[in-house]
Amino acid sequence: MDKLLSISALDTLFFRESRPFDTIGGSELASVFPPPPRALAGAIKARLAEALGVDWHVFHKNPDSYEVGGHRLKDLIGDGDEWGRLKLRGPWPCLDGERLYPAPLNLLADGECEQLARLCIGPAARTHLGQVRLPTLPGDQRGLKPLEHYWLTAKGFARVLAGGCPAPSEIRHSADLVTHESRLGIGRDNRRRTAEEGLLYQTRHLRPIPGLRLEVDIDGLPEDLPSIDGLARLGGEGRMAHFSLEAKAGALPEAPPVEGNPAGLILTLLTPARLAHGTWLPPDFEPVDIDGMRHYRGTLHGIELSVEAAVIGKPLREGGWDMARRRPRPVNSLLPAGSAWFCRVEDASLATAIKQLHGTQIGADGSLGRGLLACGLWPESDNQP
Repeated sequence: MDKLLSISALDTLFFRESRPFDTIGGSELASVFPPPPRALAGAIKARLAEALGVDWHVFHKNPDSYEVGGHRLKDLIGDGDEWGRLKLRGPWPCLDGERLYPAPLNLLADGECEQLARLCIGPAARTHLGQVRLPTLPGDQRGLKPLEHYWLTAKGFARVLAGGCPAPSEIRHSADLVTHESRLGIGRDNRRRTAEEGLLYQTRHLRPIPGLRLEVDIDGLPEDLPSIDGLARLGGEGRMAHFSLEAKAGALPEAPPVEGNPAGLILTLLTPARLAHGTWLPPDFEPVDIDGMRHYRGTLHGIELSVEAAVIGKPLREGGWDMARRRPRPVNSLLPAGSAWFCRVEDASLATAIKQLHGTQIGADGSLGRGLLACGLWPESDNQP
């Protein structure tokens, strides 16, 4: 059964952006929010192994046969890029007990989030991809922008999935969840107890506001697991956080019932997706020209779909540190959360497609929670003739 891990920062947190320290010149390195799931996964697995009583020296000498607490540790937490049986979903900011989800990028608002609208899909236009349908502003509404760096409550997200817009009270900006604090550091030579010449650096830490915590849903935990509640080091500089494991994982925003005559469905990423290099499509979707217009057709979890349009955000660059090999990880470009595909269902009812696709995943690194999908309605009002 899935369980929920609640993470509360004791002070600031730092999760470094993809740029390395030695290429930034005089600028400071920012911290990303929400944290990369790989960083959280490492902290969770270390905490779990320590709760079982791991001897890390013995484990690294012979990880294939090492057992602790009645468990073969490698089967449970993996080793390096092998993830074991644990699977994560998230992380999600949770403010005063209310979980938040990234705003879909087909949602528009003014600066105060008082005027809200949905992007429309216009008629086919000639592009480098061929004759394709492109997103367009609805009517004469100018000055509206996609809700980048915004979050919705579960109730607000469910309104979007049903073809509507959230209430302003159901929208939060990242700046309302964390504040930024600049820090100055210097490299140290611990043997000589002196500073390292030329290793002055600046970082920008995150301080969560009171009442904010991170939530991660975890599947694959053993039933006889000892308590992992307590303090743990998390992220860059080993900042302290409190872990608390709860019995039941949180639920995703509710999928909508099919009412009226929708044009199709909208697949929205709840978490960033790692797809094949250079692609913006779900895996194995191929271009097909129908009546002079370019579609992209493929099968996703047993449902045949035809993608007519998409709203894709700026690539999310993510690297990190490889603890097993003691070297930086290659930087990957991810499709950001909130990206959406507008699809027609080819071989099933809309209700069946939504039921079968809601909460599924696409792309690589599924154990890290990548590519989590929410399935909503594509109302006819989102189409422009």
